[in-house]
Amino acid sequence: MVSSKLWQSPLPMSLVFSLIKHHVGDWKTFSFNGQKTERTWVARVPLDIIIEIAERLTCVEDVLSLSLTSTRIYATLLPVLFTSVDLGSSRMCKVTLDALLAGKPDVARYIRRLVVRPNHVDRRRSQLPPKQIDENWVAQSIVKLATSGRLSKLTSFFWDGSEMPQDDIIWSTLRTCCPELRTVGTNVGPKSISPDSELFRFNDLSGFSLTAKTLPDEWDTFSPTQPELPDQLWDMLIERSPRLEQLKISVLSQRSRRVWDTRRVVQGRWPLLRDLELGNCSMAGSGSSRVLMEAPFMQFLAAHPAIERLQLPSLSSFPRAIVLPSGALPNLREFAGNAAHVKGLPNLARIKTLSLVHQPLSEKMLSLVCGTLKHMKSLTSLSIWLHLDAQTDHYAVFRTLFDSCRRLLHLELSCSEAPWDIIEFTSALRGSRVQLTSLNLTRVECAANEPDLLRLATKLSTTNPSLRRMTLSYSFTTWVFLDSVAYQRIGKFLVKGKSKQGQPIILEKHSKSGRRYLQRRPLPFRLPKWI
Repeated sequence: MVSSKLWQSPLPMSLVFSLIKHHVGDWKTFSFNGQKTERTWVARVPLDIIIEIAERLTCVEDVLSLSLTSTRIYATLLPVLFTSVDLGSSRMCKVTLDALLAGKPDVARYIRRLVVRPNHVDRRRSQLPPKQIDENWVAQSIVKLATSGRLSKLTSFFWDGSEMPQDDIIWSTLRTCCPELRTVGTNVGPKSISPDSELFRFNDLSGFSLTAKTLPDEWDTFSPTQPELPDQLWDMLIERSPRLEQLKISVLSQRSRRVWDTRRVVQGRWPLLRDLELGNCSMAGSGSSRVLMEAPFMQFLAAHPAIERLQLPSLSSFPRAIVLPSGALPNLREFAGNAAHVKGLPNLARIKTLSLVHQPLSEKMLSLVCGTLKHMKSLTSLSIWLHLDAQTDHYAVFRTLFDSCRRLLHLELSCSEAPWDIIEFTSALRGSRVQLTSLNLTRVECAANEPDLLRLATKLSTTNPSLRRMTLSYSFTTWVFLDSVAYQRIGKFLVKGKSKQGQPIILEKHSKSGRRYLQRRPLPFRLPKWI
């Protein structure tokens, strides 16, 4: 996937449209060769205005559509289109890297952030293993691009293969040929991490990411005989990267037995650190007491007031609660962890995004969480995993949840218990003050009564007219881990407006069903002949 860098320009959008009208008059329709022509106004707009518009678009597909209006605009928006490139599958790696190596067109020089995911598995797209690709070939292709000088503007690189690159030359080449590269990361597989890897020879990093994941439908039984995170990694981060802004050390699968010893992270002092993610990590050494584990980590958090996003694991070998001074973490806006962590967070009123999906919450636990949510006056986005008894009054549970966070705009709700009537959710939403703009709902359904997702999307949109985007999915069986849901159907919907009768107009963007999701094979992308 190719995505643009979307940042907020200081120029107000109202001024942008005023400038358009100044240059083209009525920008909806105007006379061209004596005839009124639709949408040709874009050809007369100054290029700096086009760039302003492109940078404000929130969807990369819209940027692409704008770029295809003319050769002039396409050439202008190439740096925006190819600022960030995410090759999310083996096929995309093959097709895109072949095209970049051919240099037609030579767009590699615009890439500033590059993510490659050979042999990547996305359970929400398909539960079948992807077509395999030689990861060594992918690594060598990136080496060729770097040595040719076409990745000279690269600032961020992440390798998301099934294992770290076998040939370390990729890291030494990127370090030598990409002078602006300050953010690097990799995913690791079953093999142990080599302490002599070239990955740990970078200096003055602003971002570092190390992840591990388990293949679908497999339990990770990996159990290393010695600590996995070598001293060389910590020396690079603590001693040679004083301006670190982002740090991610995480095992992405909830089924994995892999636990990384991250006790040395508390030795770091990074004044610019704003994004910290620790998943399946341990702060307890052999024979360590809970007090010896918690105190250094709390001191570490208090020493980093610039943190804006924080994610913590839910393990017994990690502090279960947060105890900080009231003035600590003044810039924290996003948090992910367990319910006990949330209760101890300072500055609850300023947090905008909260994720509680590490463990399912019972009705009793949810009532305690709702007591904390009432103090989070700025909360607009919530992700939560519930597992309620069959006898639970779901309407009362949902109504309590909505009454606790009335400014909520985005809700991601997963319910792993037995089927329940959707009317309990819609009734609770209708009776609340919540005005959702987006909703992701995953639940268990009865196989004998498979729901019509389009009809459900229409009902939800009617209940909450502010809804604009919905992702609705379900499984016929309950689940133990969120990354092991056996999805039967996933539907993505956009609300485009209302009909003359006042009914919402729903556009179904994607629909996948069954073990083999109904998925159209992507067509090869071809530019118009005039480009």
